[in-house]
Amino acid sequence: MKEKTKKIIAKTVSLCLCGALVAGAASFAGCAGKRDPDTVYISRWALEWEKPLFEAWTAEFEAQNPDIDVEWEFTPYTAHFDRLRTDLLSGDAADIIFVNNWGWEPYSEIDVFEDLGAVESLSATRSGLLADAQNAFRQGDKVVGIPIGLVSRVPVVGTADFEKADVEIPYDRDTAFTGDELVGLLGGVADSVGKAMGINITLTDALFSFLASVGAPLIEDGKILCNTSDGIRAVQEFYDFATSGRVVPLSQSYGGMYGTADNAVMTGTCVAGYTNPGGLKSLLDSGWDIATIPGVKAEGGDDVVLADFNTLVVPKFSKVKEKAYKVIEWMLSKEAQLDYAVFSDLPTNAEAFEEVMNDDANWDPTLYSAYGVGIDNLYVPPALSTDFQTFLGGCLKNLLDGAIDAEEFCRKMQEEGEAYL
Repeated sequence: MKEKTKKIIAKTVSLCLCGALVAGAASFAGCAGKRDPDTVYISRWALEWEKPLFEAWTAEFEAQNPDIDVEWEFTPYTAHFDRLRTDLLSGDAADIIFVNNWGWEPYSEIDVFEDLGAVESLSATRSGLLADAQNAFRQGDKVVGIPIGLVSRVPVVGTADFEKADVEIPYDRDTAFTGDELVGLLGGVADSVGKAMGINITLTDALFSFLASVGAPLIEDGKILCNTSDGIRAVQEFYDFATSGRVVPLSQSYGGMYGTADNAVMTGTCVAGYTNPGGLKSLLDSGWDIATIPGVKAEGGDDVVLADFNTLVVPKFSKVKEKAYKVIEWMLSKEAQLDYAVFSDLPTNAEAFEEVMNDDANWDPTLYSAYGVGIDNLYVPPALSTDFQTFLGGCLKNLLDGAIDAEEFCRKMQEEGEAYL
């Protein structure tokens, strides 16, 4: 689908949703009646291997609460957000819906979700979250979402490559790598084991990390802030990193060789993949011996965790909101969060997060230590419009092709980019 068509659809959906809300709850009555009043429906994207894990996870809640059934509705990632549009319009959306920043933009200003910050039964749940998560999903003065998982990505490596290269895996390093350091480490291992590439990584994530680390984030509070001397320097370091010959953009499949962390590391030609904690499970289940190492930052920059939150929202027209709140309260409990972290994201429950980071007896530090580097300095990119993503992609291509330099990139982003936000 062309970007112009996507833009028209997104705007139309926004207008229709607003109009439906003005029309009142009666407009939703027809379809919503199909829902079982004893069931809390949960909508989430998922891969095939994830589905039974989520279902088994909430089976524990059902055992503790026999009066409430839980039914998951799974779709692929992009289809999940496409389906959400029609489900909200029909009033047949699930009672609990997973969203994140990357799919949130079309709904970020639509008054269709409950203010969970005003739900008294969830007050203690919210106060028990990581400080950055407690108010992360807002519409004006309303907290419309409660984050269930912290998503951050770091390089994951196969221990066999490092052993063959006689290089110790720096899983316990307490600071991020500069671009030159990461290229040097992974490039050296790649040469030793006969692999062509060092890492596959999402280039926009790398750019955000370089800029945020020097206090010149690409976007913050609706402003483009990269056009400073530090920002220009960080973009130049990003350019050097991305064009080093050791980096394969995660978005480029190259015939399917590099598309995922497991392909990149285990069957492709990369020494390191780039994945969130949920991506580790399939590797471990397949018998691979792996470890993670810290991510990347600019020279002299602060350690930064580039993060997103997988977040729970509840539609206003849900018929079982109180039951949905009870499910959310359980999902965010320490015990449920620790179970969730085994196969999915890092916990947002503060006590559970602390245990994952520090309980070496139960949480392998070779897998989880790297995710804690810079955790006190989160940078969560805002929801981005399709127009801005297209503009950024064009500027990135021009930068990497050499058509513009770092200074021109930052100038264009500031002078032209804010109009697309």
